[in-house]
Amino acid sequence: MHADFNHHKPLDLERRINVLIYLNRDWKDEYGGQLELWRSDMSERVQSITPIANRCVIFTTTGESMHGNPQPVEHPQGVTRKSIALYYYTSTWDAAKASRTTQFRPRPGTGDKPDWGVKIDETLADFLPPILNRQITRVRRRLKRR
Repeated sequence: MHADFNHHKPLDLERRINVLIYLNRDWKDEYGGQLELWRSDMSERVQSITPIANRCVIFTTTGESMHGNPQPVEHPQGVTRKSIALYYYTSTWDAAKASRTTQFRPRPGTGDKPDWGVKIDETLADFLPPILNRQITRVRRRLKRR
């Protein structure tokens, strides 16, 4: 499960709303691929949404709007899961806000693992001078490629 990134750095915009439109005719629940919406503390799944044709899901994008489709999609050969994703941004970003990448969190009672790489990167960014953080990030990327 994840909460989406909140800052579009190139344009300095704040991500505010997600719009998902599903295009799947005759999609059956047993195919999987449902969008799940969870409480921000990951204590409970609030909604499971089957991706059927013409269904539109709109929700705010915050660091706490946990969502995703964690169940494997098991559709018949030749049937694909289709959707259009749209994002609404505003020019409300300011330097007092913390820019965050996509935040992943495990679901309770599952084998999901925390994304420690993201947590480490963001903690370093919060505490290190930018020039030092960029150098550490470059080294970590090189090590991952090996």
